[in-house]
Amino acid sequence: QAGLAVGDRGGVVINEHCQSSDPEVYAIGECALHQGRIYGLVAPGYEMARVAVAHMLRAINDGDAAAALPRFEGADMSTKLKLLGVDVASLGDAHASGEGARTMAFHDERSGSYKKLVISEDGKQLLGAVLVGDASEYSNWHAMLRGDLPLPERLESLLLGGADDEVAGAATGVAAL
Repeated sequence: QAGLAVGDRGGVVINEHCQSSDPEVYAIGECALHQGRIYGLVAPGYEMARVAVAHMLRAINDGDAAAALPRFEGADMSTKLKLLGVDVASLGDAHASGEGARTMAFHDERSGSYKKLVISEDGKQLLGAVLVGDASEYSNWHAMLRGDLPLPERLESLLLGGADDEVAGAATGVAAL
């Protein structure tokens, strides 16, 4: 009713400064549609808010100098949830949709856990992951995804646990950072 551009399936269309089709109206969070995507998580909403506020303050104080402002260019969709009592986590390119993405997975029906790694073709970069049942590795894997922790030489040790002496003896989590 306000005349703002909206997506076919909903969401107020926004630009990289979180402005709608009316430059005086901003949208953030689950009502905002950025490059065809609605982000249903709190972290992208916080990033949108940071960008929108910076843009509004610049417009109020200095006029239009948008080039030096932060831009919303998408967000990390990694998340850890508990669904019906089951831990579930998704990181990065969890579906291995990127070019050259390769997967490794382990499914333990006895314990009800599933782990999947999405790695680069050369095996040197973690691109994404899925954890179901036991998401205790989420923090370490997310640090590896961001590049804050190195990947072990034997990637299967991430799926199977302490099988790799390099990983077993290395500090992990907060100690490694």
